[in-house]
Amino acid sequence: MKTNFHNYAEEYFKHRNDIPSVFFEELAKRGIELSGSKVADIGAGPGFVSKALSAQGAIVDAVEPSEEFIEIAKDYIGNDDRISFTKGTAEKTGLQDSTYDIVIVMRSWQWFDSEKASREAKRILKPDGVLVVADIGFKVSNKMMKESMKIVKKNSKHEELKPAGSKEDAIQTINGFPVEWFSDWRHEKLDLEEFFKHEYKVKFTDQEWLGRLGTSSWLVNFKKKQMDKTMEKIAELLDSMDDEKKHRVPHVLNVAILRNKKK
Repeated sequence: MKTNFHNYAEEYFKHRNDIPSVFFEELAKRGIELSGSKVADIGAGPGFVSKALSAQGAIVDAVEPSEEFIEIAKDYIGNDDRISFTKGTAEKTGLQDSTYDIVIVMRSWQWFDSEKASREAKRILKPDGVLVVADIGFKVSNKMMKESMKIVKKNSKHEELKPAGSKEDAIQTINGFPVEWFSDWRHEKLDLEEFFKHEYKVKFTDQEWLGRLGTSSWLVNFKKKQMDKTMEKIAELLDSMDDEKKHRVPHVLNVAILRNKKK
């Protein structure tokens, strides 16, 4: 499934480095050892997860289809012998069979062909290897967020906001993940071992909130004129609000941990 995030690669890099440290802490609590492990970071984007994995001693192959993101990631990460980049997709990574202790996908699975991506994850994982699928989203809860989203909705096509990627077509979701994903994983004998979630808040200034919204899945699909108009209206809203100019935005981290069982 094609996305337009690569058109906003620089903006994404500036405003989306928000992966909480608790993600890695919770993996460690569950016995998922990163140090010395061979890890595939699928849909690596600008390299946020890859860099964090390397810092914990993992050997990382970062797979990303966008050349723009790969170049940004290389600049961001710098000289790190533990990280290699591959231009590829979740459905066709170009990685070797039965090579990886861990495959990690951070807020990207909805953009994949789930059936094919599940098959590819199975192929590259070692027997008993682990697939970690994670997603992060904010919860629209306070007045500032509700009014912001009203503006986005008003300026969107047909004045509606649809879930991102394959989430739009989900019959039902479990902790935010479409049930169809679980079916695809189960078919490939990627057994669900655990599902955990973590709720937390992130502080945003007005400009940071504008940047975060501007790189959301809704707005990156807007045409430029449409995008500019929407951002201008949200900026006016923020200017009109009498507060300390710091907004506490609730977020939710959802993580599925799956084990590659033998065929």
